[in-house]
Amino acid sequence: METWLQDLLTNLTNGVSYYALVALIACGEGLVLVGLIIPGSVLCVTVGVLAANGHGDFLFSCLSAGIGAICGDLLSYLIGGRAGHQLVNHVLSPRSLKLLRRAELFFAAHGGKSLLLARFFGPLRGFMPFIAGCIQMSPREVLLYSVSGGLLWGLSYPALGYYGGLSWQRLQLSPYSVIGLISLIMALILALWWWRRKQP
Repeated sequence: METWLQDLLTNLTNGVSYYALVALIACGEGLVLVGLIIPGSVLCVTVGVLAANGHGDFLFSCLSAGIGAICGDLLSYLIGGRAGHQLVNHVLSPRSLKLLRRAELFFAAHGGKSLLLARFFGPLRGFMPFIAGCIQMSPREVLLYSVSGGLLWGLSYPALGYYGGLSWQRLQLSPYSVIGLISLIMALILALWWWRRKQP
């Protein structure tokens, strides 16, 4: 890879602030409403690709993403417990209310396990712990499922990027080809994410 690009990526991914940013993004995606505008899964895949190319530590990246995801779930749970009814009655838009209803049906079907399962269903991710807070679900049960789901999510998405990045390296593509392919994949994922947000 070109020296200037190596230096840029090394500077961006070097230090505690990089892992704090990964955790912050993962946390934001797990927050009710906020998570609808943060494509944290895409960014965590990108973190894995960077780690595969020697920029950032893979295990630290996974741990940061997992901790951030857990914090996002627990914050949504607290928001639901403290101000859930006010948000539902006065703040949520019609589209958000539809997502909330879908999340309620999902929660009714799967119970506590929905906290783990919803971590992998984008639009419902932040609503599930919020609902758990609204109905005063046991903190111990919420913690169990949130920690399990957060760590699994924090490992799987960076790992997807990491092993995908290693596969690209074996093809011995030029640095610019790799960057172009990563950009194209991210653009397609973001376009799909945007399209799903616009669906009624």
